[in-house]
Amino acid sequence: MNDRLTEAVVLAAGEGRRLRPLTTFQPKPMLPVANRPVVEYVLDALFESGIERAVVVVGHRADRIQSHLSATYPDADIEFVHQDTRLGSGHALLLAEELVTGPFVVCNGDNVIDADIVLKALERFSTTDSVATIAVAESDTPEEYGVVVEDNGRIADIDEHAVDSEGYLVNAGVYVFDDAVFEALRRTPPHDGETRLPDVIHYLDGHVTSVLVNGGWLDPSHPWGLLSVTETLLARRHDDAVAASARVHERALLGDHVVVGDDCDVGPGAVISGGSCLQNNVSVGANSVIERSILSTDARVGAGVVLRDSVVGPGATVGDGVVSPGGRADVILEGRLYTDRRLGSIIGDRAEVGANVTLTPGSRVGAEAVVGAGTVLHGDVRERVEVTH
Repeated sequence: MNDRLTEAVVLAAGEGRRLRPLTTFQPKPMLPVANRPVVEYVLDALFESGIERAVVVVGHRADRIQSHLSATYPDADIEFVHQDTRLGSGHALLLAEELVTGPFVVCNGDNVIDADIVLKALERFSTTDSVATIAVAESDTPEEYGVVVEDNGRIADIDEHAVDSEGYLVNAGVYVFDDAVFEALRRTPPHDGETRLPDVIHYLDGHVTSVLVNGGWLDPSHPWGLLSVTETLLARRHDDAVAASARVHERALLGDHVVVGDDCDVGPGAVISGGSCLQNNVSVGANSVIERSILSTDARVGAGVVLRDSVVGPGATVGDGVVSPGGRADVILEGRLYTDRRLGSIIGDRAEVGANVTLTPGSRVGAEAVVGAGTVLHGDVRERVEVTH
């Protein structure tokens, strides 16, 4: 393998608008899956595969990523570049041009990947005459991604507007480029004001190869994806998932594939079942049922609550007797309709949901919003808005 290929660029500047209200105060790469920010999985995969230096392009809520990665990887060679204006993933990579040399890896900072994906892409690149290699994966929903059109292992096109729903490979967001990519990006026309990295393949002078990487690529780009990716990762774990500092009442019940973080407090009769994560300093009251849900740091859940297929943001409060029954819902994100998705409710950062509220499937409570006691909520509540009945 090419000994010079020890550098990577991580694209972590995106806002994650489809995940609002969870990304109001934190960037998408910092959202937790199985109690770890997504971007940690990316950096771990890079370092485990022999990458020695990472340039991380940050933008939305950049300070959150910078402070976390600097503390988590104190001995790693990580440099940060700011993308102050949302001009696309191609523009984000251009910002790193002066900081990398020779062939290098590029990864999206908001997909979960493993070292095997990076190693396969590196091997494919180093054993072919290609100017770029792109990791591709099979997907049940290819219409949501750039669909890859192949010809004998070489990429002919990436269709960003595919409408069919089966039998396609999609762009998994892991690339290996030589430094000719920068000049090609300058020739790549913008689309709706953004220069998109996948579009660069049409402007590269040489063959672009692909490598199939099923298994290690997971994409939490939607609220239901956040839950399903968490569920998948928890099912792979075999270690003790309850922090030593957590207080779990002897009459509480923890199922398999559950994580309980530092300083959590789980009350008597509470049931935490499979696919659920409690981050740090979360409290769950007596006789509450948490099923396939994510409770973020400093969340407070009262007594007799039922939360299924739901995400509670940092510092949010859920009153006694609240019911979010989960199930299937049609959800509109960024003007697009997603039908029949498994999703309970999403409660944003520092929001307050009063006692005995019912949150119907697909409902969302904005950051710092207030939902009054006894309300039956359908649809969305905007951030910092108060709703009663």
